[in-house]
Amino acid sequence: MTSPISCLSILVIPLLVTSLFYQASNATIEVKADQALLDSICDQTQDYDFCMSTFHGDARTAVADRDGLALLSIAINTDTVQATIDQIQDILKALTDPLDKYRIQNCLTDFSDALVQLRAAYTASSAESYREVIGFIADVARKAVDCDAEYKKSPPLRESPISDKTLKVTKLTDITFAIINTIIST
Repeated sequence: MTSPISCLSILVIPLLVTSLFYQASNATIEVKADQALLDSICDQTQDYDFCMSTFHGDARTAVADRDGLALLSIAINTDTVQATIDQIQDILKALTDPLDKYRIQNCLTDFSDALVQLRAAYTASSAESYREVIGFIADVARKAVDCDAEYKKSPPLRESPISDKTLKVTKLTDITFAIINTIIST
Protein backbone atom coordinates (compact mmCIF):
# COMPACT_ATOMS: atom_id res chain seq x y z
CA MET A 1 0.00 0.00 0.00
CA THR A 2 1.31 3.43 -0.91
CA SER A 3 1.43 6.12 1.66
CA PRO A 4 -0.54 9.34 1.20
CA ILE A 5 2.73 11.30 1.13
CA SER A 6 4.11 9.35 -1.80
CA CYS A 7 0.81 9.79 -3.68
CA LEU A 8 0.94 13.50 -2.98
CA SER A 9 4.54 13.73 -4.15
CA ILE A 10 3.58 11.99 -7.41
CA LEU A 11 1.10 14.78 -8.03
CA VAL A 12 3.07 17.74 -6.67
CA ILE A 13 6.50 17.11 -8.21
CA PRO A 14 5.28 17.24 -11.82
CA LEU A 15 3.39 20.45 -11.03
CA LEU A 16 6.50 22.03 -9.55
CA VAL A 17 8.64 21.02 -12.53
CA THR A 18 6.04 22.36 -14.95
CA SER A 19 5.87 25.59 -12.99
CA LEU A 20 9.65 26.00 -13.13
CA PHE A 21 9.72 25.43 -16.91
CA TYR A 22 6.88 27.91 -17.36
CA GLN A 23 8.69 30.57 -15.32
CA ALA A 24 11.94 29.95 -17.16
CA SER A 25 10.25 30.26 -20.55
CA ASN A 26 8.51 33.50 -19.54
CA ALA A 27 11.74 34.95 -18.20
CA THR A 28 13.37 34.69 -21.62
CA ILE A 29 10.51 36.58 -23.29
CA GLU A 30 10.28 39.37 -20.75
CA VAL A 31 12.68 42.27 -21.26
CA LYS A 32 13.28 44.31 -18.12
CA ALA A 33 13.89 48.04 -18.28
CA ASP A 34 17.66 48.02 -18.44
CA GLN A 35 19.70 51.01 -19.59
CA ALA A 36 19.76 49.78 -23.21
CA LEU A 37 15.96 49.57 -23.36
CA LEU A 38 15.55 53.00 -21.76
CA ASP A 39 18.09 54.45 -24.20
CA SER A 40 16.29 52.95 -27.19
CA ILE A 41 12.98 54.41 -26.00
CA CYS A 42 14.29 57.83 -24.98
CA ASP A 43 16.25 58.18 -28.24
CA GLN A 44 12.88 58.20 -30.01
CA THR A 45 11.53 61.13 -27.97
CA GLN A 46 11.94 64.87 -28.49
CA ASP A 47 13.57 65.30 -25.06
CA TYR A 48 15.95 62.48 -24.18
CA ASP A 49 16.96 63.99 -20.82
CA PHE A 50 13.34 64.48 -19.72
CA CYS A 51 12.57 60.89 -20.72
CA MET A 52 15.52 59.45 -18.81
CA SER A 53 14.84 61.56 -15.72
CA THR A 54 11.20 60.48 -15.78
CA PHE A 55 12.17 56.81 -15.71
CA HIS A 56 15.07 57.20 -13.29
CA GLY A 57 12.83 59.24 -10.99
CA ASP A 58 10.38 56.38 -10.53
CA ALA A 59 11.34 53.26 -8.59
CA ARG A 60 8.85 51.15 -10.56
CA THR A 61 11.05 51.45 -13.66
CA ALA A 62 13.57 48.87 -12.42
CA VAL A 63 11.02 46.08 -12.28
CA ALA A 64 9.09 46.98 -15.42
CA ASP A 65 9.32 45.30 -18.79
CA ARG A 66 8.31 47.09 -22.02
CA ASP A 67 4.61 46.58 -21.32
CA GLY A 68 5.12 47.79 -17.77
CA LEU A 69 6.92 50.91 -19.02
CA ALA A 70 3.91 51.73 -21.18
CA LEU A 71 1.65 51.44 -18.15
CA LEU A 72 4.11 53.41 -16.05
CA SER A 73 4.31 56.29 -18.54
CA ILE A 74 0.52 56.47 -18.66
CA ALA A 75 0.29 56.36 -14.85
CA ILE A 76 2.84 59.18 -14.49
CA ASN A 77 0.92 61.26 -17.01
CA THR A 78 -2.35 60.51 -15.20
CA ASP A 79 -0.81 61.82 -11.96
CA THR A 80 0.43 64.93 -13.78
CA VAL A 81 -2.97 65.63 -15.33
CA GLN A 82 -4.76 65.12 -12.01
CA ALA A 83 -2.34 67.48 -10.23
CA THR A 84 -2.90 70.04 -13.00
CA ILE A 85 -6.67 69.79 -12.60
CA ASP A 86 -6.23 70.48 -8.89
CA GLN A 87 -3.96 73.43 -9.70
CA ILE A 88 -6.47 74.86 -12.20
CA GLN A 89 -9.20 74.74 -9.58
CA ASP A 90 -6.98 76.79 -7.26
CA ILE A 91 -6.17 79.26 -10.06
CA LEU A 92 -9.87 79.68 -10.83
CA LYS A 93 -10.55 80.76 -7.25
CA ALA A 94 -8.02 83.57 -7.53
CA LEU A 95 -9.01 84.97 -10.94
CA THR A 96 -11.24 87.99 -11.41
CA ASP A 97 -10.84 88.72 -15.14
CA PRO A 98 -13.71 87.07 -17.09
CA LEU A 99 -11.48 86.23 -20.09
CA ASP A 100 -8.85 84.61 -17.88
CA LYS A 101 -11.57 82.63 -16.13
CA TYR A 102 -13.00 81.53 -19.47
CA ARG A 103 -9.62 80.43 -20.76
CA ILE A 104 -8.60 78.48 -17.68
CA GLN A 105 -12.07 76.94 -17.46
CA ASN A 106 -11.56 75.63 -21.00
CA CYS A 107 -8.21 74.23 -19.87
CA LEU A 108 -9.99 72.52 -16.98
CA THR A 109 -12.35 70.92 -19.47
CA ASP A 110 -9.41 69.88 -21.68
CA PHE A 111 -7.52 68.33 -18.78
CA SER A 112 -10.63 66.60 -17.44
CA ASP A 113 -11.15 65.08 -20.89
CA ALA A 114 -7.45 64.13 -21.00
CA LEU A 115 -7.82 62.34 -17.67
CA VAL A 116 -10.65 60.22 -19.08
CA GLN A 117 -8.51 59.41 -22.13
CA LEU A 118 -5.53 58.45 -19.94
CA ARG A 119 -7.65 56.08 -17.90
CA ALA A 120 -8.90 54.48 -21.12
CA ALA A 121 -5.31 54.28 -22.39
CA TYR A 122 -4.24 52.53 -19.19
CA THR A 123 -7.03 49.98 -19.57
CA ALA A 124 -6.17 49.42 -23.24
CA SER A 125 -2.48 49.09 -22.41
CA SER A 126 -3.26 46.56 -19.68
CA ALA A 127 -5.09 44.53 -22.32
CA GLU A 128 -2.16 45.02 -24.72
CA SER A 129 -4.44 46.83 -27.19
CA TYR A 130 -1.65 49.16 -28.23
CA ARG A 131 -3.32 50.58 -31.33
CA GLU A 132 -6.13 51.82 -29.08
CA VAL A 133 -3.55 53.30 -26.70
CA ILE A 134 -2.14 55.36 -29.57
CA GLY A 135 -5.55 56.93 -30.23
CA PHE A 136 -6.16 57.74 -26.57
CA ILE A 137 -2.70 59.22 -26.08
CA ALA A 138 -3.03 61.32 -29.26
CA ASP A 139 -6.22 62.78 -27.78
CA VAL A 140 -4.37 63.61 -24.56
CA ALA A 141 -1.66 65.45 -26.50
CA ARG A 142 -4.32 67.39 -28.45
CA LYS A 143 -6.06 68.43 -25.24
CA ALA A 144 -2.81 69.83 -23.84
CA VAL A 145 -2.18 71.76 -27.07
CA ASP A 146 -5.78 73.04 -27.07
CA CYS A 147 -5.29 74.42 -23.57
CA ASP A 148 -2.18 76.35 -24.58
CA ALA A 149 -3.97 77.61 -27.71
CA GLU A 150 -6.64 79.24 -25.52
CA TYR A 151 -4.07 81.88 -24.61
CA LYS A 152 -2.74 82.44 -28.13
CA LYS A 153 -5.76 82.54 -30.42
CA SER A 154 -7.16 85.96 -29.54
CA PRO A 155 -5.99 89.15 -27.84
CA PRO A 156 -4.80 89.72 -25.27
CA LEU A 157 -2.21 87.08 -26.05
CA ARG A 158 -0.69 85.59 -22.92
CA GLU A 159 1.17 82.58 -21.76
CA SER A 160 -0.97 80.02 -20.02
CA PRO A 161 -0.45 79.89 -16.25
CA ILE A 162 -0.07 76.12 -16.63
CA SER A 163 2.14 76.08 -19.75
CA ASP A 164 4.79 74.12 -17.85
CA LYS A 165 2.21 71.42 -17.15
CA THR A 166 0.93 71.28 -20.73
CA LEU A 167 4.52 70.90 -21.92
CA LYS A 168 5.11 68.10 -19.42
CA VAL A 169 1.94 66.30 -20.52
CA THR A 170 2.97 66.46 -24.19
CA LYS A 171 6.46 65.20 -23.33
CA LEU A 172 4.95 62.31 -21.38
CA THR A 173 2.69 61.43 -24.32
CA ASP A 174 5.81 61.45 -26.50
CA ILE A 175 7.38 58.89 -24.15
CA THR A 176 4.29 56.68 -24.32
CA PHE A 177 4.33 56.85 -28.13
CA ALA A 178 7.99 55.80 -28.15
CA ILE A 179 7.30 52.84 -25.86
CA ILE A 180 4.32 51.70 -27.92
CA ASN A 181 6.41 52.05 -31.07
CA THR A 182 9.05 49.82 -29.49
CA ILE A 183 6.44 47.23 -28.50
CA ILE A 184 4.71 47.19 -31.88
CA SER A 185 7.93 47.01 -33.87
CA THR A 186 9.22 43.91 -32.05
